Amino acid sequence: MSTPTGVDRQPPEPGPIPPAPDPHPAPGPGPAAGPSTATPRRARAARAAGTLLFVLAALWALNTVLRTAFSGRWWLWNGIDLAPPLAYLALPLALLIPAALLRRLRRSTLLLAALSLLLGAGQAGLHPGALLRDPGPVPADALRVVTWNTFFWHQDSDPERFYTYLRRYDADVYLLQEYQNARGDRPVPIDDLARIRAAFPGYRIATEGGFLTLSRHPVTLTRALRPAGLPAPATDWPDYWDVRVLRTDIRVAGRTLSLYNTHLPDLLNVDRNPLTPSYYHEVGSHAHRRLLHLRALRADLDANDNPVVLGGDLNVLPGSEDLRWFRGLRDTAESGTDLYPATFPAGPAALWRLDWTFASPDIDVHRQSLENPPAGLSTHRLIQLRLSLPEQPPAGPDGDRPAADDPKGQP
Repeated sequence: MSTPTGVDRQPPEPGPIPPAPDPHPAPGPGPAAGPSTATPRRARAARAAGTLLFVLAALWALNTVLRTAFSGRWWLWNGIDLAPPLAYLALPLALLIPAALLRRLRRSTLLLAALSLLLGAGQAGLHPGALLRDPGPVPADALRVVTWNTFFWHQDSDPERFYTYLRRYDADVYLLQEYQNARGDRPVPIDDLARIRAAFPGYRIATEGGFLTLSRHPVTLTRALRPAGLPAPATDWPDYWDVRVLRTDIRVAGRTLSLYNTHLPDLLNVDRNPLTPSYYHEVGSHAHRRLLHLRALRADLDANDNPVVLGGDLNVLPGSEDLRWFRGLRDTAESGTDLYPATFPAGPAALWRLDWTFASPDIDVHRQSLENPPAGLSTHRLIQLRLSLPEQPPAGPDGDRPAADDPKGQP
């Protein structure tokens, strides 16, 4: 309805005056970084990490299963199995912790890591008893045995320094491999016997191919094992390829001790490209030679009733089925104080155990120790043993000594 004419209108009450707009407004905070954006991003990262961890666990589990099945059984695996044995224990343990923290595929990843740990623990080459072993005193008359791959003798070092290092062990027996030099990638024979006789007066010397055995005790037999059926050698020095075991029998306190100075063919040639056919051809060739040499060695061990010490660069990895060839003999690392008795490369970072020593069960091994040679002498660590031979069995009624039970089983 309209207002009548002549009636005054009251002005409205004034309201609050709105503030003037700020000519320079501050920027606002923008969209809030709340759960709607941050949570999905973290979830995607967690899923990706969990998936990656599962893939790593699956690949390593597959590798561990394959190594368990093929190491020492299938020649091709020799060219593939390059991981340090310790990795078969360390890597599954490293996978378990993050696998337990991540939800993505947690159970599957944990199961795969546990499987790898279960299969790999026996392939890592650890000797946990070494941590608790008390070496105890060594009898004064214990035999001192040294075995060492000299790495081309003293070709790349001072001869006097080389012989001074060897003499310091004052060993009763030295089992030395690679008594040889190299010309390019070819091994060549050497004759350093005059210097050896001067450095080790009174020692008996046995040498064949790339082997040198020194003994303070009388030598009753020396025989190089030459398997039948070996392929033609790859160099003009056949003994380098054809002789991989030198047996030397010595007489110690009325007992005959058989020493097997051993250097088996390499598993692979690290100087070749693994992406080329020639690499695998050489792996197969070495595997064939290894098999023939191992069969000859096993046959000689089975026919030998003497106490045995076998040592050298066997190019055998812990957990490999190649160790079946030495069944019945005792790994002397069981008497050592090294948790991980790796020998290659020499130095504090030794990762692979390629050099081994074995002894008959009736030999009392008091101690095994690993020594790093001075820099420049060899890429292999030296192994030193202190041991005592079993007593001579008593003579029977007819004057003959009974034959000892053969402790060396068939491979």
